[in-house]
Amino acid sequence: MNDEYITIRLSDFLHALIKNRGLIAATTIAGLAIGVVLSIASYMRGEMAKGYSITSSIAVTTQDAGGNFTTNTSNPDSSDIQLAEDMVDAVIYVLKSDRTLKAAIQNIKLVGIVETDIYKNLYLTRYKETQIIEMDLTWRSAEEGVEILNAINEVAPEILIETLKIGSVSVINEPKATYRIGGNVNASMWLYMSLLGLAVGIGFSFLKFLLLPTVVNTKDIENTLGLEVLGEIPENVEYFRRKKSLLVEDDDPIGAEVRESFVSAAHILHNRLGVGEHQCIYITSAEQDEGKTHVAANLAVQLSDLEHKVLLIDLDVRNPSLGGLFLDKVDYAHSLNALYRGDASPEDVITHLTGYLDLLPSILEPKEIPLSDALLTLIKDLSQNYDYVLMDSAPVGRVAETLSLNRIAKSALFVIRFDYSNMNTIRDSLERLDKSGINPLGCIVNRVKTLGDKLNNNYNYESEGSASRRGRGSSSGKSSSRH
Repeated sequence: MNDEYITIRLSDFLHALIKNRGLIAATTIAGLAIGVVLSIASYMRGEMAKGYSITSSIAVTTQDAGGNFTTNTSNPDSSDIQLAEDMVDAVIYVLKSDRTLKAAIQNIKLVGIVETDIYKNLYLTRYKETQIIEMDLTWRSAEEGVEILNAINEVAPEILIETLKIGSVSVINEPKATYRIGGNVNASMWLYMSLLGLAVGIGFSFLKFLLLPTVVNTKDIENTLGLEVLGEIPENVEYFRRKKSLLVEDDDPIGAEVRESFVSAAHILHNRLGVGEHQCIYITSAEQDEGKTHVAANLAVQLSDLEHKVLLIDLDVRNPSLGGLFLDKVDYAHSLNALYRGDASPEDVITHLTGYLDLLPSILEPKEIPLSDALLTLIKDLSQNYDYVLMDSAPVGRVAETLSLNRIAKSALFVIRFDYSNMNTIRDSLERLDKSGINPLGCIVNRVKTLGDKLNNNYNYESEGSASRRGRGSSSGKSSSRH
């Protein structure tokens, strides 16, 4: 088994994000909810909530202390207008200076207010390259805010003369207060917390992808696990949910790609194993719900279509379900349980599904049948009449007793469900098989998903032996014959 690290591809990470999209959405919504709660709490504590916007506008003039313009007259000319426009930036600087703000505070005798309190809430902007300045003060009290702007406008002419030696201001719009809510601050908190929740979700998905990697690219199986991929079964939820016998052949295009994948895998398996000897194989996996039972059943059907005698046995005695894929009901008298306890003969328990495919199902009992020497001897004797014996076994990653089948099986076939089991669990299961002395033929990757759009290929698949399959489906598809 190779010790190479799994290559992290952008497509794999995108797949992890799509897989965990529910978690990412949940953390984002949770972040938004926390942001709303925090903003409400801040509102109640008065840290964000209400305020007033006090606005005013003034014009810069070039008047001196006596009220005359540069021409020593009471009326400005074009040069005064040009000079006033050039002075706007300097006037803004003086109006927001500590000297002006301190004089305004002293003028209206404010208590507990310092220059920086006004400075950080006072915004002065020039209006369209003119000599007009727009003033905006955010303040907690409307009346107090109006007084502050009036005070600034009153002290400004004297301070401008003292500092710039020229200039004054003329009020255009008297200060006026409008009520405002700190909604921008609240919305910002909602946005920040939502982004934080989104980051947490993405971060968790990436961390999970790194620490608990699953098979999201079949190349990793061969490159990292050293296990050959014999077949890839595409994801088709509707096909796997259908309650129809695998023996029924129809023209329904649903599942055509899945069936063709099993046909291909069966041919590869047949070419690897050859004929002439009784091939006994068990199908296993690392975890439950990886689809090994469905894989075993489909491979058995396809091998029988190649006109080879196949016996399909349900040896997953803790979770028997193989019989349900072919029969309406499995009773004790026609089960492996009855054969093991000597209550029935092989002729009684084996169900003949087609001329080339037989089934030996199991049923769930309070006391499961063990994979003992006696049971294995019975299976070995039965295998003499078949070309292939496929045994659906318990997951080797969960049940060590599965390795008992090594005494009668020549090889094992491993089933891996796409993006399901942890890579470390798969690796441990393969190491358990390797140390037990069995030779894994390879693996079937089940329910493979792709990020790109699925191609809709409207092909009419006609595999070898399909005509015989139509013949066996002439009845209900669940009916069968027994000796």
